[in-house]
Amino acid sequence: MFKQFILVFLFVIAGSKTNPVFSQGVTESQHLVDHKPLMNEVWKTFDTMLYKVNKVNGKTVYTPYFPSKLVKLDGTSVELQGYMVPLKAGLRHNRFLLSVLPVQQCMFCGQNGIPPMVEVTLSDNNKVWLKENPVIVKGYVKLNEKDRSRVEIFIRDAALLKQ
Repeated sequence: MFKQFILVFLFVIAGSKTNPVFSQGVTESQHLVDHKPLMNEVWKTFDTMLYKVNKVNGKTVYTPYFPSKLVKLDGTSVELQGYMVPLKAGLRHNRFLLSVLPVQQCMFCGQNGIPPMVEVTLSDNNKVWLKENPVIVKGYVKLNEKDRSRVEIFIRDAALLKQ
C-alpha cells in the first residue's frame, strides 16, 4: 500500500513539472490571470475557523472554534462561488461539499494548509447535476460544533444561482 502511495506521489510530481498548459506556450503568470481565485470575504471568514485541541480519556479531541466574525455569519444569507464535491456516488445531488478548488485538484496541495469547504443542502429536496465548472449557491449559514459526522459549516436551504 505504501509503495503504491509513493508511486502515485512520484507520478503526480513528475506530471506537475511537465504541465501541458505551460508547454503549449502559456506562461504561469498568464495562467494565474486566467484562473481567478474563488476566495471572497465569506470564504475568508469561513477560513478563520480553528480547532481547540483537548485530551479526553487519553484521546486527542478536536473541537471547532468559531471566532466572533464567523459567529456573526451564523443564520445569515450568503452567496458563494465554488466547485461541487460529491458526498456520495451519483450524478444528481441534494447535498454536496462546496470548495474553492476543483475536485480534480489535490485539496492538500498548495500553500497555507487545507482550503475551506462547506456542506450545501439544497432547499425542497431539489437535486442538481454534478458540475465540473464553478457554481454559485445562495443559502443560510449554519455553524456545527456538535455533529462530528458532518462538516463544521453548512449552507442550508440553498439554491443554485449559476449552474
